[in-house]
Amino acid sequence: MTDRTFHMAVLGRTLEHLGVQMYKRRDTAIAELVANCWDADATRVWVSIPDDGYDPATSVFVIEDDGNGMSSDDVEGQYLVVGRNRRSNGADGSRKVMGRKGIGKLAGFGIATKIQLTTWRDGSATQLTLDIAKLKLGDNDMRQIEIPGQLVPVPNDVKNAEHGTRIVLTDLKHSSPPDVDRLREALARRFSRTVRGSMAIEVNDVALAEPTVDWEYRMPDPSADAVATFPDGDTLAESGEELQHDIGGGKIVRYRYGFSKTVLQSAEMRGFTILTNGKTAQAPPYFFAVEATASGQHGTKYLLGTIEADFLDAGADDESDLVSTDRQEIDWEAPETKDLLDWGADLTRRALREFRDRRAEKTKQKVLEDDDLRKRVERLDPASKKRAMSLMGSIGLLDTDDGKELELASSLISAFEYQQFHDVVDQIEAASNDPDQLMLLLASINSWKALEGRAILEVIKGRISIIEKFYAMIVNDAPETAHVTGDENMHDLVADFPWLLDPEWQVLAEEKSISKQLREWAEHDLADQLTDEHGRQRYDFMALGDQGRLVVIEIKRAAYAPTVDDIHRLLQYKANLNKAEDRTVICVFISSEEFADKVDQYRKMDELQLLGWNKVHKRTKAYYEHYRAVLEGDVDAPDFGSKSAEVARTREVLDNGAYRGRERRATGLGPQDAIRERLDDPGQG
Repeated sequence: MTDRTFHMAVLGRTLEHLGVQMYKRRDTAIAELVANCWDADATRVWVSIPDDGYDPATSVFVIEDDGNGMSSDDVEGQYLVVGRNRRSNGADGSRKVMGRKGIGKLAGFGIATKIQLTTWRDGSATQLTLDIAKLKLGDNDMRQIEIPGQLVPVPNDVKNAEHGTRIVLTDLKHSSPPDVDRLREALARRFSRTVRGSMAIEVNDVALAEPTVDWEYRMPDPSADAVATFPDGDTLAESGEELQHDIGGGKIVRYRYGFSKTVLQSAEMRGFTILTNGKTAQAPPYFFAVEATASGQHGTKYLLGTIEADFLDAGADDESDLVSTDRQEIDWEAPETKDLLDWGADLTRRALREFRDRRAEKTKQKVLEDDDLRKRVERLDPASKKRAMSLMGSIGLLDTDDGKELELASSLISAFEYQQFHDVVDQIEAASNDPDQLMLLLASINSWKALEGRAILEVIKGRISIIEKFYAMIVNDAPETAHVTGDENMHDLVADFPWLLDPEWQVLAEEKSISKQLREWAEHDLADQLTDEHGRQRYDFMALGDQGRLVVIEIKRAAYAPTVDDIHRLLQYKANLNKAEDRTVICVFISSEEFADKVDQYRKMDELQLLGWNKVHKRTKAYYEHYRAVLEGDVDAPDFGSKSAEVARTREVLDNGAYRGRERRATGLGPQDAIRERLDDPGQG
C-alpha cells in the first residue's frame, strides 16, 4: 500500500452549498451518484441501502459500478476538481455524458457527512475519504485542502475486479429508515428505459423495473394496432413503446402515459416526469400547471407518464443549460422551453379529458347492462333520462368497486324518480366534478330512500325529544367529555346525534388527528411533513357543509369561556387541512357566548364561526319545530294550515300546470318555510 496526499481547491462554503443544501432527498442524491456511473460507461450499478436495523451512526449506503474506474492521477486531476464540465472539456467515455456542472460527486453530502471513494483499474485501486467537516472553510477563505489517500490492491469483495468505482456514504443524516420500495420507484422514474436497458441498476439486488400498475388504459396501447387513434398526427417511436411529436423547429419529444384503475398512492408515481438524455429534468409529480383548471382534474391521482425531451440538454456551455442543478425542475421561464410547456399543457388537458370521458362511458355502459337499473332509467321522462345519464358518468370518477358503483347509480336514479328529491338533482350536478362530495351526497340519498313515510315521522318526533334533552344539558352545563364512566357529556350526545350541530351538515368524522386525516386522503407526504406538535392536532368533528365546504368543529362545555389561543389552534387545523384540500374549509367553535379575550376581529372572518350552545340549540330546534304541528295533528296551529295549503296547491300544479291566474297572483307569494329567518342572527347560521 502506498500513501498519497490528494488536493482539492475550495472557496469558503462552496462544498456545503453544492452538496448539503442541494441534495437533501435520498432519491435525488443517489440518482446523481448513479448518473456518474453512466458517465463512466458502467453496464451495471449496485445500490445497497439498509432495510433492517437502520441506525444513522452505523448504517451505510453503497453505490458501486463496473465503469471505467480512475487512476490516482484521474482522481487528483478530474474527480477532485469541483465544477469541471466534462462536455466542454471533451468526454472520455463512449456515451453522451449526463453530468454537466461537475458537482454531482458532492450529492452524497446531502444525506451523509462522509464519502468514501474506492476506484480501480489496471490492477490498482485508489482510496480516500471526503469528510464535510474537514472541507468547510470560512466564507472568504480559499486554499488547497489536503486529503489523505492510499494506493492499494483491488479489494477482494468488488463486483468487477478489472475496473469500477465504489462510493460508501457514512454518518448518515436522516433519522428515519429508508423505504426501499419507494426508492426503487423514484430511481426508476429518474432514468429512461434506454438508460436502464444499457446500464442495469439494482437496489438491494433487485433490478429497477417499470412500475407495477393495474392499467385502465395506456397511450400508446401496446396491445392494439391503433395508429389511427394517435393524436395530432403523432407517430410511433422507433422503440415501439412511445409516441413522438415535433413541437416545432425540429424539437422532438417522445412520450407515453396511462391511467391506473386505482389511485396511485405515492406522489412520486403521479403525473409526468420529463427526462433529458435519459435522466430526470423535471421530477414528478408534474402536470404542466393545469391540474387546478383542467376538466377531469380528479384524474391526476391516476395519471402516470414519461416525456423524453433530449433537446433541452443538447448544449455543453452554461448558457444553454435549462435544467436546475439538482435535476428537479426545468427553467420554464426560458424562451427555449415555451413550446414544450404549451404542448405539455395541451397533452395533460387532453389526457385528463380522455380519463373523464372513458370512465363516464364505462359507467353508463355498466348501468345499461344491469336490467333493473336500465328499466328504471327507461321509465324516466325524456328530459330526466338525458340529465340522469349525463350525471351518471360522474360516478365513474369515484374510486370504488363495481358493486358500490351500481349502488350509487341506483341512488342517483332515485333522485329523479321521486319528486321530493328533485331539489337534490341540482346538488348532484354541482358536485359532479368533486368525487368526494358526490360520493357523500349519493350515499346520503341511498340512506334516505330506505325510510318510509311513517318511519320519517317517528324519526322527527324522536329528534324533537333529543333536542329537548340537548337543551337541558346546555342549561346544566354538561361537560365536554366524560371523565367518569357513565357521565353524560356533550361530545357523546353530538356523536350519537350529529344533526344537533346543524341539520344541513353531513358530519363525516369525529376525534381524528390532522395527520391521520391527511393519510386517509392519500396525502402521505404532507402528513410526513407535520411536526410532532402538528401531528398531535385533533379536531372534534368534521362535516360537509353547504356549497361543498368542509367544516372543522371544536366544542367546549357551555360555561367555558374560549381564549384567542383556542381560536388560533382551530385555525391551524384549517391551515394544515387546506394544504391537501382545494375546497373551502371553515372553522366552527362552539362554547359559551362569553369569551375570555377580546375576539371582535375574529367574528368578521368569513371562514370562522363563533357560536354559543344556545344559538346552536335554537337553530336546530327551529328546523324541526317547523313540522311539530303537522306531526301532532294540531289543526289550529299556523304551521299545520300552511302545510295543508301547500299540499293542495302542489297537487293542483302537478295536475293542471304552474299558472296562478290574476286572482291568485294578487294574493302574493305562496307559503315559505323561512326556517333561518326565525333565528335572531341568521347570518351566523
